[in-house]
Amino acid sequence: MGKRSRLRTQSVRRRWLIILILLLSMVLAGYAWYEKEQTQLIWEQVRKVVRLGKDQFSTDQEITRGTIYDRNYKELAISYERVSVYTNIREIEDVNQVIAPLSSILETSENDLYDRVGEGRLRVWLAKDISQDQEDEIRKLDLPGVYLHREYIRYYPQGESAAHLVGFAERDSGLSGIEQYLNKLEARHRLKKDDTSDLLQMGDTRPGVDGRHLILTLDLKIQRILDEFLKQFAASMHGIKVGALVMEADSGALIAYDQVPSFDPNKFHTYPEPIFSDLFNEKIAVPEPFKIFLKDLSLFESQAGLENPPLPWSVVSDKRKLGVQLQLWNKLGADAQPNYDFISSAGIEPTSIPYNGGLTKKRDFETVPEMQTPLQLLTAVTRAVNGGAEVTPHAGERFVLRKNQQEFLLEDLKSEPKKGLLLDGVSEQARELFRLLGVPGPLDSSVLQGESTTYKQDRPESLTHHFLGIALLPQKKPELVLLLTASGPGFQAGNKQDLSLTGKAMNMFGSIVALQRVMKNLSDMMSPKEQEDTNFRFSTDGRQLTERVLEQAVLETEMVSFTGMSLRKCLRLLHSIDVKIEIKGSGRVVSQQPPPGTKLKPGTKVVLILEQDAVDAAYKKPQISEPE
Repeated sequence: MGKRSRLRTQSVRRRWLIILILLLSMVLAGYAWYEKEQTQLIWEQVRKVVRLGKDQFSTDQEITRGTIYDRNYKELAISYERVSVYTNIREIEDVNQVIAPLSSILETSENDLYDRVGEGRLRVWLAKDISQDQEDEIRKLDLPGVYLHREYIRYYPQGESAAHLVGFAERDSGLSGIEQYLNKLEARHRLKKDDTSDLLQMGDTRPGVDGRHLILTLDLKIQRILDEFLKQFAASMHGIKVGALVMEADSGALIAYDQVPSFDPNKFHTYPEPIFSDLFNEKIAVPEPFKIFLKDLSLFESQAGLENPPLPWSVVSDKRKLGVQLQLWNKLGADAQPNYDFISSAGIEPTSIPYNGGLTKKRDFETVPEMQTPLQLLTAVTRAVNGGAEVTPHAGERFVLRKNQQEFLLEDLKSEPKKGLLLDGVSEQARELFRLLGVPGPLDSSVLQGESTTYKQDRPESLTHHFLGIALLPQKKPELVLLLTASGPGFQAGNKQDLSLTGKAMNMFGSIVALQRVMKNLSDMMSPKEQEDTNFRFSTDGRQLTERVLEQAVLETEMVSFTGMSLRKCLRLLHSIDVKIEIKGSGRVVSQQPPPGTKLKPGTKVVLILEQDAVDAAYKKPQISEPE
């Protein structure tokens, strides 16, 4: 067979290469056409969805993240809707027809809008956080390529107050504090329908946004007392961290929680990471008075039940039961962090160790933990002096569903503390020991305080001084516990009682106690029997805490807003205040005299004007047949 010429072979190869290139070009062109059609189809679906949202905006849309309130329904964290305007440049045929009307509505110059549109981007944001009127006008115009974007923004009306406890959230997710705890509650109830038939109705309620909301144990009136106190104290001593909290002794409910320096959760991203560290959750060297208290407490527990139990200072070492002590720390929460609902993490393990002032010989405190957080010490002391009840500091009160001006209980976050942590008689001995180790304060209170120092092992010269004080109000049967703590380089709490942190804090004991009693009455949280049994009776000079003192506390309290409340609720709130009440109309309160914020005085005339509810017509209240 003759060989093909080189020229012919090259011609055949060239022809096949051309055919292959043509086929490949056809495939690529077909794929590009398909992608274009699919993209246009997708964009058409997106436009339909967006148009549907523009045309059918629901005014009763449920907010994804609920409001956080204090115990008197003062807002600590809210979600509000922010509406923004943007354009899709591809859909605008004539820019002039869009720019002119938007410039008038948004109160922005046409040149500014032209500059934004001319930046070459496909999506251009024209305005953020527009008003309801602006939204309505843009909606009426229905301009091509102009869309409204909705998102929920988290806002904290109280700013830095209680910021470490409340925490902050971003993109509908809590990142710290009670906001992170709200994530768990939302997840726990998210799959449940909003059917209220099997939920407990919480009686009368206040109008507000529908949704799932969290009510805390905090009281902003008492919180402001701590805010002002710490602000003044920290101003006189630079470079320190100082904190104060108030807690109900029998339940662990936190009434106030404050520390300086703090942060504004509305701008949390502008702060350095260390500012978010909770002072109450940072381990410090346990001050010696508290070590003595815990050591002798373990002795009481070891010797409880003996026929003739010896005094703590007369017991020889061979009578101690170290196993009992180790069990006791676990019961009191002193060797591990209890489950605090407002603490986001377990805390950073300290790199510092206790400093004993250069002494070579240390006092033997046996198994007493050397390093603890102020919260651990607070928990241990409260459990010890309060009958051995397993009290744990907490901020959550209840999780509720609000729907059509009615509130239903989703979850009661309060738990009855377990009792019997300590053997019989140990708590009475613990309270007496607390009194002997501490100093007396007003309202039959007792204050145990102490100081300690820590240093970093790799830097012996870096000393940090710590102060800790715990007050029982009153000492014999504690109803409130006040914790004060401070840390700083070279910080000294002051040798004299009146110069110390707790010494200065004693000036606010009376206001805190009075407000607590008044607010518990106003909130109808105490039964008549509990009101009779309350033991805030005498101050240090024997003067009785009479109704006159409580009236003075009311004088310092602003008149609350009754708008939206039922008559029954208003009367219950006003029953313990010496005022004259006049009622006009029926239904819920729509106005009042004097207005909210007015200082109440005994004998003041309070006028309540009521009208019938204006409840959503679509909501039908379940019919309950009356028994014959």
